[in-house]
Amino acid sequence: MILSGKEVADEILALVTKTISDHQLQPLLAVVQVGTDPASEIYVKQKMRVAESVGIRVELLHLATASTDELIAHIQTLNARVDVNAILVQLPLPQTIDSQTVISAIDPRKDVDGFHPENITAYTSGRAAHTPVLVQAVEWLMAKTSVPLKEKNAVIIGKSDVFLQPLTYMLSKYGAQVSWTRPPDIDRDAIKNADVLVVAVGSPYLITGDMIKAGAIVIDIGINRMDNGSVIGDVAFEGAVAHAG
Repeated sequence: MILSGKEVADEILALVTKTISDHQLQPLLAVVQVGTDPASEIYVKQKMRVAESVGIRVELLHLATASTDELIAHIQTLNARVDVNAILVQLPLPQTIDSQTVISAIDPRKDVDGFHPENITAYTSGRAAHTPVLVQAVEWLMAKTSVPLKEKNAVIIGKSDVFLQPLTYMLSKYGAQVSWTRPPDIDRDAIKNADVLVVAVGSPYLITGDMIKAGAIVIDIGINRMDNGSVIGDVAFEGAVAHAG
């Protein structure tokens, strides 16, 4: 069975389009991007195109460079604007910027990704107003498998706690036994024993078919632009489909 992110996305977009139309909404999303990270360029263009297609207005603030303080000043301006309903800071930010401090500067009510510490704490304690969107995407895909997660061995490969913590909570909520492994020293034994493998690194072909347990559920979140212009994930797809369930 192939889990098609596009099919799930189309279902969500149809629902969002109907909601905006039925309630005659005019939401405005502010997207903040710093630098020219290739994967970020893909993500931002995709997010803007899709948002506009469902009736969400998008305002892009693309800065070539910025310090942490300068970026926070821009975010505070967006926080104060009544016409801005949601703010998205595209990650990763340049290494010279303190990403966690920047995310913490977003008004939690406008934090569309759900990465603000208050929102992550609320989610992982079961009292969130909304689920972080990355977690929602994985949760929708998991539901498509119809496979119970209770007592399944789930492994998340990632670098950022803003991904790892809420994903862990979601999978644990359904009864999975969850562990993490971070690059560059990923635990190949843990990966090989995973009934569920979620990969969110941004490293092309990090996971090959021989690393995957037979019948495992594999969800690839990574996105990488190659020199030839192609876009691939973190999992080597052809090899993975020969092993994964």
